[in-house]
Amino acid sequence: MSDSLWHKHISTDAVLRKGWRHRQRNRGAHVTTQTTDPAPLPGWQISAFAAIACVSIAGISFGLGLPLLAFNLEFMTHSGTVIGLNALMGALSTIVIAPFAPAILARVPTRPFLIACLLYASLSYIAYPLVRNVPFWMFLRFTSGLCISMLFVTSEAWMVQMAPAPIRGRVLGLYSMALAVGFGLGGLLVALLGVRGWTPFLTGAGLSLVAVLPLLLPGPGLHLPHRAHSGLAQLWRLAAGAPRLMTAALAFGAIETAAAYFTPIWAYRAGYGEVRAQALVAVGAFGVILLQLPLSWLGDHINRYRLMLVCGLTGLLAPALMLAAGLQLSWWLYPVFFVYVGVTEGLYILGLAQIGARYAKADITGASAALVTMYGLGSLLGPLLTGPLMDAINPHGAMLGLALIGLIYPLAALLRAVKGPG
Repeated sequence: MSDSLWHKHISTDAVLRKGWRHRQRNRGAHVTTQTTDPAPLPGWQISAFAAIACVSIAGISFGLGLPLLAFNLEFMTHSGTVIGLNALMGALSTIVIAPFAPAILARVPTRPFLIACLLYASLSYIAYPLVRNVPFWMFLRFTSGLCISMLFVTSEAWMVQMAPAPIRGRVLGLYSMALAVGFGLGGLLVALLGVRGWTPFLTGAGLSLVAVLPLLLPGPGLHLPHRAHSGLAQLWRLAAGAPRLMTAALAFGAIETAAAYFTPIWAYRAGYGEVRAQALVAVGAFGVILLQLPLSWLGDHINRYRLMLVCGLTGLLAPALMLAAGLQLSWWLYPVFFVYVGVTEGLYILGLAQIGARYAKADITGASAALVTMYGLGSLLGPLLTGPLMDAINPHGAMLGLALIGLIYPLAALLRAVKGPG
């Protein structure tokens, strides 16, 4: 299938731009704010299905990979700091590539590029068990992270562009839920296959290959950013225009990455045992699966920023409750972690929905890239703080780290309330 067929909707630029107007020009920047939504493109449902299916299958691989690498590094090094550094490589890759995503997507055919990214991710799974060397694993985590970050920037921008405005929050909720289903199935695979030997690594490689198949479906593709408006300066201006959304992405990146990497290891060290600790991965993912649609529905009907504050406060309070449960090896850890992961996910998905309401299609890729960049910065901060704390106060320093990063969004919201609008 030719790239011209995949992106034939681009020839309808004049139609897509009708109903949009320029609102802000900052030193020549081309930043548009949405006033009315054009009619959805024919076949948008097919493209939405393709994006959701691709990301959900990739999510299985991702959900398998996080605890798989964390537990293998625990067995290899017994160091929370090393586990944190490996997580840091994934965050660093996001920070490096996401700001350049609009420029890359403006110059290369989108779907073939994403296919190449998934092929590299598949090969990296095979390389891990071949060379059990910590620096090499760091290199693989960084380079495969470049590919995964491009996949998420592109798919999120694609979904925001395709979804009709009245149901955008719910469509993005389905997208997040599908990703969480994949993540949950990945966690179940960890529990089923274990984390030792070749089998889980080969499974991850195969899943990355299967994720290519939805990209071969027809339907309108990504509305590509203009080359002239895809640079770093434009990305910065888009980010600076939405500080609350960017702070939410920063907070979510820190919470999600630290929770995914360190909560199972913390539970393992605290005495829950390997299997019960690994089960937390699936529990958290099912929290996202079951809570995203209610959160997204609320986001379509009430003020999204207030709902995001509720999500942020959950991220602050839940680690204390998990610590209380962990000190007694109580089963209460599982429902608390269920709510913790499911509700804090709303910080990102509600922010993504607000991006679609705020920006024109030509700017959505850049705004989404800015959101992912802030997510990457958070993913860098979370492990950098939590890993050393878990080693210094073994193991409960992990919960202290989660509580500290849980302060990010509530403090930012408080600061904005004190300063007032602006």
